[in-house]
Amino acid sequence: MSQVFGQQQISGRVLDENGEGLPGASVLVVGTANGTVTDLEGNFQLSVTASSDLTLKFSFIGYQSQEIALDGQSTIDVQLNSDLQSLNEVVVVGYGEQKKATLTGSVSQVEGRDLQNSPQPNVSNSLAGRFSGIIANNRGGEPGYDGSSFTIRGLATTGNNDVLVVVDGVPGQIGGLERLNPNDIESVSVLKDASAAIYGSRAANGVILVTTKRGKEGKPVISYSFNQGFSSPTRLPDMADAATYATIRNEIAYYNNPQDGMNQVYAEDQLNQFQNGTDPINYPNTNWAGATLNNVALQSQHNLSIRGGSEKVNYFLSLGKTGQDGLYKDGATRYDQYSFRSNVDAEITERLNVGLSLAGRKEARQFPTTSAGDIFRSIYRAYPTVVAVYPNGLPSTGIENNNPVVMATEQGGINENPKYVFNGILRASYALPFLEGLSVDGFFSVDESSDRSRNFSTPYTLYNYDQATETYNPVVVGGGADQQATLSEQHYSQSMTVSNIKLNYKQYFNNHFIDAFVGYEQSENRTHTMGASRLHFPTVETPELSQGGAAASDYDNWGSSYNYTRRSYIGRLAYNYDEKYLAEVQMRVDGSSNFPEGERYGFFPSISAGYRVSEEAWFRDKVGFFDDLKLRASYGQLGNDNVGQFQYYDNYTFNNRYVIGDEVVTGIDLIRLGNPNITWEVATKTDIGFNAVWLKNFTTEFIYFQQDRSKILTTRNASIPGTSGIVNPYDADPLVPSENIGEVKSHGVEVTIGYEHTGEVNFGVSGNFTYAQNELVFKDEAPGVLDYQRETGRPLNTYLLYNAIGIFRSAEDLDNYPHVPGAQLGDLIYEDYNNDGQITADDMVRSQYGNIPQITFGLNLHAAWRNWDFAAVIAGQSQVRQYVLPESGTVGNYYSSWADNRWSPNNPSGTYPRVSERASSAVSGGLYRNNFWLDNSAFARLKNVQIAYNLPQSFLDRFSIGSLRVYANAFNLLTVTKVQDYDPEGSSESGQFYPQQKIINLGLNIQF
Repeated sequence: MSQVFGQQQISGRVLDENGEGLPGASVLVVGTANGTVTDLEGNFQLSVTASSDLTLKFSFIGYQSQEIALDGQSTIDVQLNSDLQSLNEVVVVGYGEQKKATLTGSVSQVEGRDLQNSPQPNVSNSLAGRFSGIIANNRGGEPGYDGSSFTIRGLATTGNNDVLVVVDGVPGQIGGLERLNPNDIESVSVLKDASAAIYGSRAANGVILVTTKRGKEGKPVISYSFNQGFSSPTRLPDMADAATYATIRNEIAYYNNPQDGMNQVYAEDQLNQFQNGTDPINYPNTNWAGATLNNVALQSQHNLSIRGGSEKVNYFLSLGKTGQDGLYKDGATRYDQYSFRSNVDAEITERLNVGLSLAGRKEARQFPTTSAGDIFRSIYRAYPTVVAVYPNGLPSTGIENNNPVVMATEQGGINENPKYVFNGILRASYALPFLEGLSVDGFFSVDESSDRSRNFSTPYTLYNYDQATETYNPVVVGGGADQQATLSEQHYSQSMTVSNIKLNYKQYFNNHFIDAFVGYEQSENRTHTMGASRLHFPTVETPELSQGGAAASDYDNWGSSYNYTRRSYIGRLAYNYDEKYLAEVQMRVDGSSNFPEGERYGFFPSISAGYRVSEEAWFRDKVGFFDDLKLRASYGQLGNDNVGQFQYYDNYTFNNRYVIGDEVVTGIDLIRLGNPNITWEVATKTDIGFNAVWLKNFTTEFIYFQQDRSKILTTRNASIPGTSGIVNPYDADPLVPSENIGEVKSHGVEVTIGYEHTGEVNFGVSGNFTYAQNELVFKDEAPGVLDYQRETGRPLNTYLLYNAIGIFRSAEDLDNYPHVPGAQLGDLIYEDYNNDGQITADDMVRSQYGNIPQITFGLNLHAAWRNWDFAAVIAGQSQVRQYVLPESGTVGNYYSSWADNRWSPNNPSGTYPRVSERASSAVSGGLYRNNFWLDNSAFARLKNVQIAYNLPQSFLDRFSIGSLRVYANAFNLLTVTKVQDYDPEGSSESGQFYPQQKIINLGLNIQF
């Protein structure tokens, strides 16, 4: 041991469990503040006071600390053993990465490989249930438009609740999350608390960070995967059959005209013929869903990627192809996606690194000219007493000349809707030579999208059968006016550029660690819409805009454009001492062209802190139960600038035309008054929580969160009297401008508990739970609104309904209970809420819950044994309601749940109200909107399950194959819910939408 003036020089190396040098490891003389950290190779040098009993402590996050007595040694090498692997994980956060152990914000992350276990080609549908805090609902399953809607910790504003999506560091990248190739994704992180303040004016609703795969040093790995999926509706309603519906029609006629008896529409022998099927033309029993829809639709996915690199250059390249068929028989619906990605990173010099990311895709959508909502509306409305297709192959007129069997095909024309997306990012970083740990980096991104639609609607022929003459009479439908072809074309283009530069400093000072940056960012968005249409095409053989009708009224065109810019100044300072005491400060100053001068810039700060009490020696000695325990809290203000443009100006539009003399003059209308004082919507967020690892294998996270959303832009329309002249002119939007007067509060808890077991059979389970409740604190409501009907003081999205407490089953019931005008036996009894002896609008009350769940939960399972592995995700929701009143009566068919359980003179104990001409205007339906039709849409659903087998390597080596994996997986395989007739994730109040899909999939992945 060398000694210089009483000082000893100690050197050595700290290694990880694989014998590799461990950079940044702490070396400390026990009992003193004297210490150092290892260099990039794990080497260290330390000068100490000469002594015979010196002890060095070696530590690094994620590894077991070691204390070693020198015993006269001057050189010492030590190998640290991995302690808690999860603590050494790196989590992607805004503008960087942080170790999971030192993270002070509420950030959840899922790996891309877990998302690949799902057969869903739409990434947004694969996140539900995987972590706490994110509420995802898949509202429909139409190919090309089947994404999930997201909120983070529930609704928090009456304005826009959209979550900011950041892809590879680009905020709001055009193209978003949904259509990314799942095989390209490395990880997805969710910023839920004030940690999102680094994104300032766009972060109030939370942030989703997507990181795509990049190259790795090593030989090229070529990977190909193929998936063949079979999709079918999760749920379709059973509809009343012909005999039941014919009986219902008789009942409706009877209720309208009792003196003419129960067989006013159909005689008994006709009812029998509907039932026995002896005359399928005149007395059919049509299952319209069966006639229109296939049981199964096909989907497929191909993906080819190459990943590798050298010391200087790393690369990841991929190509993807996805294809999805619609459910319709001979249908026009089809979705095809073609994608590519190229991520290349190069070390130009020892200090300079550059990267180039290029990605693009074509989303080719094709649909019939009738929307999915209208097709399913016709399926559910069409009478089972009407033929779909006659035995000779001719289609019937269906309901009101709408036959969904034909509407879903190409006979009525094609609606082509291709979209092209390009994303390019050039990035660079440079380590400055004059100060260790100081660097500068930045990126410049270019995004472009082109969204086109071309809807050529053509006439086609349906047929009515004339029983008297036994002839089929043609009826021409479709097209436009006069049943001639029409063409409408539109092009919507969008572009965005983002420039970002940051000065970073990251350095260890003994046990002190600082990670800081300051930056500047600016972005510009531009959009342009151009469209034209033409009517009265003389033939369908020339589908070009130039070939339509010649009259001036046959032409139309339209267009619009806008642009907006943002300018931002960003900063963050993260500090920890010995990875025990943790603190972080963030700030962002955002300027947006959406706001007027003087209100254009906003300041959005946040602060967070953590204390890893488990790193205290006294805690470790006394509490062996915990392997890691971190207490943390965060507080900050975030903004929401997702509002309409130019609200600080008076808004005008060219509208009416006037004849002045011999001239036609276009008039200008004022459509909205300006508010020169509009500013940011502000979210103030507070989180308190802890993270724990206990008994080595158990993990727990608990968070209490609170959010106060203020300065929400909303109108003061309700309290302004109509005599002011600025409220609802021409039955249109009010002239009164939006003001920053809205306020919403929300709070809740998140809990995640996990267990991991390592052995011959490796397995793990993790459960998460989120409770998120909001309250509307202020919204402009009319002064006369009753307290129990006000929206303020209650959760967002609640329903105002009559409370149905039973069914009138006897004349005595009608005498004993107040009832609405026109109520009969079989109608719903409504609660006289205010006890005034009559049923009026004052008896309507607010529902306890809306259609966004207050409780969501998930359960994640995985296991591996030898060459087999298994994974599953269960997701669910509770404390949620959905109002659905089917369009039934003489205007449409009934759900079997209603038809089979309806009250009638022959079924006085029925649990559903009597039938009527039109449910939407019935006493027990839409005329007095009530909670009988408010369903508890809670559910638990097997969102994803997969079982896979990896072929033995000894077998694959014979064919020079790196790996071969075959698997079967499924999406939405099983659902437990009280909802009978539609998928509980649906949000349509008529139940008329393209159903969510259940997918069963077979696939393989091969690597070379």
